[in-house]
Parts: sequence; C-alpha cells; structure tokens
Amino acid sequence: MGFLSIIENKEIYSFTLNNEQWMRLKDKYKNLSMFMPCCQTPAIPKKNKLGTQFFVHHPSGSCDFSSGESREHQLCKYLILKYLHENGWDVIPEYRGQTPTDETWIADIYAEKNKAKIAIEIQWSAQSIEETKRRQEKYIASGIRAVWFMRTTQKNKWDVLDYQSYELPVFSIWLNKETYQLTASGAFEGRDSYNLVEIEFIQFFESLMKGAVQYSLKPNSIRFMQLAMNTVECWKCKRPTNLIMDINYFIHHEEKLTKIERLSIEQLSQPHSELINHPELLQQYQYGFVIKRLSKTRGEAYLSNGCFHCDAIQGAHFAHYERDEENMLFSKYIEVKIDHETKIDGLWYYLK
Repeated sequence: MGFLSIIENKEIYSFTLNNEQWMRLKDKYKNLSMFMPCCQTPAIPKKNKLGTQFFVHHPSGSCDFSSGESREHQLCKYLILKYLHENGWDVIPEYRGQTPTDETWIADIYAEKNKAKIAIEIQWSAQSIEETKRRQEKYIASGIRAVWFMRTTQKNKWDVLDYQSYELPVFSIWLNKETYQLTASGAFEGRDSYNLVEIEFIQFFESLMKGAVQYSLKPNSIRFMQLAMNTVECWKCKRPTNLIMDINYFIHHEEKLTKIERLSIEQLSQPHSELINHPELLQQYQYGFVIKRLSKTRGEAYLSNGCFHCDAIQGAHFAHYERDEENMLFSKYIEVKIDHETKIDGLWYYLK
C-alpha cells in the first residue's frame, strides 16, 4: 500500500487526483502502464471505507514491501498530503533527510513552499517524550519546523501537554470507529479558557497552517507547582535525604489540576528556586537547599540538590541513577506566578 505509482512513465501520487479523476483511473488502469515504484509490480488503485486513495501491488507480484502503518495512520497522512498539495505546497511522503552532522531522519510528510520547510509526523503508536524530543532536535538542526499529531483517546487528550513546547508542537488525535471521523485537540479554546478544543482533524490542521493555532505565555499567570522526590542515601554522610527529581506544573481545570509541564532542577528560574528553599518546605519534605554548587565531575557550578543533613551536592548524574518512579514522593501543590524568567513553556491556543 502506498500513495505513489508510476503511470505511463510518470510519478503520480494518489492525493493529487480528485474523486472524479480517481474513478476514471480505476475504470481504465488495466489498459495503462502502471507499476509500484518499489518493485515494478503492476499497481491497482484502491479506495478504502475511510476515504483514503492508494495503490496496492497486483496479486501476481512477489514484493513483500509494507509500510507497517495502520489504515488510520495512512488516513491522517492522506488528508494532510491532499490539503498541502491543494494549497500550493510541494509535498513528499516518507521523505528522508539529514542534519548538518549527517544524522538521518525520515518524515511522514515533508513539504516546501517558497522558503518554508515543514515536516508533519503522525504518531499512531506509543512513543516516549525522550524519543519525540530526540527526533524533533534533528528537525530543528535541519532548519525544519515540525509538528506532531499523537494518537490519544478523547478521555486522555490532555496527555500531549506533557510533550508540548514552542519548539515541540504536539497535538492529540483520535478516530471515532463508528463514524470514521478524525478529531484533533491539544490546544485551548482561546486565551482565557482552560478547556481543550475538539474539532475535525483537517479543520484543526488548516487553522494551524493559517496561524489560528498559536503559542503564548501569559506573564503573571497562575500555575501550581508540585515537587516529585525520591529518598536516597547521601554519598557523604550516609543518612537518608530526599532529592527533588522533577518540578511539575499544573493548571486549574474543571475543579481539578492538570499537569502541563515537567522541569528538572537545572531548569528552575531564580524566583522558583528561592521559593522551594523556604524553610517550611525544606523541613516538611526533608530535602536540602537547591542552589548552585560546584561539581568536580562536571567542572562547573549548576543548580543542584543538596543533602538535607550535610548539604553535600547530590549531582544530576547521581540523581538520574537513583530515580525510583514507583516510590516517588510528592509535595503539596504550591501556587506560583509564571514570569519570563521561568523556563516553563506557554500553551497552545485555538483562536479561530
């Protein structure tokens, strides 16, 4: 299954043909020179019940090539490819490129228009935040603006907020298996709302392309901060001390708090590092001062945990290997204001 076929010695993508042209092709393809590009096996034009137009190998062929993508994944790609093509973009599915340091990347969809270069990734299978960021860094290094759509459910559409930043635009998408409608979410309904939109997928994508989905950080906006900690043995005094592993930020939504960001100790702003060094919090949660300390290992000073008892640095390398998700301790929610020094990211808003 693929979007490309060689028809009468010309490369033809299925998304470039309208419904009438596709029906004519289906009527006369047997009389045409029409092959799959991977192996020269005769190609057959198909259209599934989701509405995706594509080419398949004739049963007589022996090619075992498969994209490994689900029909839902293919539908998302098809709709975006068709929209971009109809709006003057030069588009290529499964485009292979390289960073300036020769790292390879493969985009679900790559498109160019004038000097603009974009990539769109449809992530229908599970992928970690770390892997998503790693792949996004390749696009950034290559001078390409990339956007991600991750499969969720309507219920867990909020999960993408764990991934989001300005550099990493990630939105949620799901398919109604009864109506076959794709819905997108992951952006808030206007700047004063804490409700996420739920709109038809290609309408959301069109709004994104037209600048109606925007990223914004509202100065002095209220967030809630929570410390995530593990108890470890201090390498120096051998006594138990808590280490702050993450600082989670939340917004108030529908009478509950929803996590929107996770920062490490080193990413804390000065005002927020001063806040968590309040004596009451130090005593209550038994962690040491979070201040800049000189690390002999790294040869530099950086914001780090200290032992509650002896203040010895509990370095980032040490904290990484002591991380215990199952026994994580959490502080109370602490109300904070977001300023421009805070490295917490803003939010994506749907403004149409």
